[in-house]
Amino acid sequence: MPDLINATDNRVVRVAAWMIILSVTVFCLVYFSSFLQPIVIAGMIWYAVYELERSLSKIKIKQKSLPGWLVTSFAFLIILLVITGIYEIVVINLKLVIDRSDQYIANFRAMIDRLQTFEQFELIKERLIEFASRLNIQPVLSAILNSLTSLAGNLFIIIIYVAFLLVEEKFFDKKLKNWITRPEKLEKVNHIIEEIANAIRKYVVVKTQMSLLTGLLGYVILVLFKVDFAVWWAFLIFLLNYIPYIGSLFATLLPAVFASFQFQSFWMLLWVFLAIEVVQILVGNVLEPKIMGRSLNLSPLGVLIALTFWGIIWGILGMFLSVPITSVVVIVCSRFESTRFIAIWLSETGEIEPAIKA
Repeated sequence: MPDLINATDNRVVRVAAWMIILSVTVFCLVYFSSFLQPIVIAGMIWYAVYELERSLSKIKIKQKSLPGWLVTSFAFLIILLVITGIYEIVVINLKLVIDRSDQYIANFRAMIDRLQTFEQFELIKERLIEFASRLNIQPVLSAILNSLTSLAGNLFIIIIYVAFLLVEEKFFDKKLKNWITRPEKLEKVNHIIEEIANAIRKYVVVKTQMSLLTGLLGYVILVLFKVDFAVWWAFLIFLLNYIPYIGSLFATLLPAVFASFQFQSFWMLLWVFLAIEVVQILVGNVLEPKIMGRSLNLSPLGVLIALTFWGIIWGILGMFLSVPITSVVVIVCSRFESTRFIAIWLSETGEIEPAIKA
């Protein structure tokens, strides 16, 4: 009987400890978000530089590899130019949409006025007319533009973080060896780090390829339908494809709605939506799983919960990070007996590698 009581007490203590850890973690993520988010963005940029550095280091001139400092500097410069180019594309196109927003709203209201000939849709018509009378997308677009401008204001500190991460990268292995002196523990930690790096690398590479393909096919469709700002919408399709489930839906719906505003036609909304959605389904549900396989081994429900959680905590940035973070959690938790249950419930099949004994 005393053993049963002790076991129950131990379980209660463990549950209470996990609840406290979770509460403190969420509090820190929310309260220190303005401090943590630039560091996380810097980490994402550093990872992109690191992967590009790995690719560039394979280049040889007269059978000699390029100096490490030159490869790192060149990779960092390329990533910086890409980010600057993306920012310019987004800002310029947003300003153009804001400038023409009055025209598109007028087109939408003209569409609603034509609904007056359809008496069977009286209730829908009244609600749409009321919505059209209050519709003003300029504040929303301006808010997005201001957010991007604010993010650009933090760009300097983000670049500083990236520079220091690039410096720290060279001493990481040495610091790890000095910190973990036991060979078996060091091997365990290196195995976890390698597994995390491989999983994230495959996810990023495959997801980027599939997002590029979806964006390019979306661009072709939008050009064929003669939709304005096809480059902007194609880029949005590419970008939102990184957000699980809802990202592809919004990436399909937004250009379709915009096309209906432009052409004053509900039919245009339907045809553009269906055309892009077919691409999303074929690439996302047929091609991507064949290439990606089950390397991440993540439960769809777990991904959805992670998407909701990180979206509430960190907004759009959290949504982009939800899958990589969940993958890291599964890999790390699967390596310890005390946290293995978390990995099992977050995995797709419940089958994970056994925990490594310390």
